[in-house]
Amino acid sequence: MKKRILFVLAAVMVASVMIAGCSSTNNPSPSPSSTSAGSEAVENTVTIKSLAFNPSTLTVKQGANVTWGNADSTTHTVTSDTGLFDSGNLNPGDSFTHQFNATGTFPYHCSIHTVMKGTIVVQ
Repeated sequence: MKKRILFVLAAVMVASVMIAGCSSTNNPSPSPSSTSAGSEAVENTVTIKSLAFNPSTLTVKQGANVTWGNADSTTHTVTSDTGLFDSGNLNPGDSFTHQFNATGTFPYHCSIHTVMKGTIVVQ
């Protein structure tokens, strides 16, 4: 059952990327808001898999949303080292989104598996 959920999640993510790519190609002059929303959905995603955040460091623009998706077979958290955000427990297939309104470097970890670490850099 868990493998089926992970497969469906992966298929939805791949389909979203493909649709976002097609919409940009079909509309050569998108408005600024649609460009940032489309690229944000693809570029501002961190996948949790094999006890790791991938990518481990992500650079985004100020005001961007970052979404972490748990594609692993166990529960994880996305917990700011400074207390700025905390996803709580993310079961397999769950996701968490946080908006970064200030510039800076924001380290985070999984509070369950403390060897898992990541960084968001906001410019």
